[in-house]
Amino acid sequence: MLTGIISGIFYTKGNVASFVYAGLLYGFAHVLDCCDGMVARFKKSGTHTGRIIDGLADYVNSTAVFIGLGIGLSKSGFEFPVSPWLLVIFSAMFTALHCIIVDYYRNEFLAHAFGKVNSVQEDMELFSMELKKLKQVKGKYFEKLLIKLYLLYSDIQVFKGSEKRKYNQERYYHTNKILLYSWLLIGPTAHISVLVISSILYKPIIFFYYVLIAANILMLLIWIIQVKMNKKIRCEY
Repeated sequence: MLTGIISGIFYTKGNVASFVYAGLLYGFAHVLDCCDGMVARFKKSGTHTGRIIDGLADYVNSTAVFIGLGIGLSKSGFEFPVSPWLLVIFSAMFTALHCIIVDYYRNEFLAHAFGKVNSVQEDMELFSMELKKLKQVKGKYFEKLLIKLYLLYSDIQVFKGSEKRKYNQERYYHTNKILLYSWLLIGPTAHISVLVISSILYKPIIFFYYVLIAANILMLLIWIIQVKMNKKIRCEY
């Protein structure tokens, strides 16, 4: 989180050097984000709350970076067809949307193709049970708040009224393997990589074209294919 926040501070300067440093720091923050999960799994020290905090840290970093980017672009002298703040706000909104959708389908793939994790619906059931247990205990207000936020986040992913789905593992794997790689083209790593590259080149317009146009077109196309393919294999199962 500290690395991500410092990255956002560098973006506020708005000059070439600061954008380079900001981009590199944001990329490094993402590397650290990947490492902490590996360490937790290796040491078997992960917890439900820790998992939520890990996701919360990502949103803190993203918020710091986008606010810094908006301030920096306002100072930079770049000419855009609209206000740089509008570009930043809409980019932040669509980045969050892309990450939510990719996170959902990645977890669904791991659950239905390998049985490695719970599906999002099953995950929500487990966290709901955990919240009920915590409500019977005094204190632990921070953990209760985090789980409530996580359940709200999961609700956005699956939509109210979604039913639990069952698939044949082998069929699901072969049908969705290529689709999963396609989803990663608009995942968090892709967004961060494009922002890092555009920052180093001092051409933020590359990032805006990617998030607002390319990634949205990809999202719609992959989602249409995903829904049709899953409906087909559910019928077969």
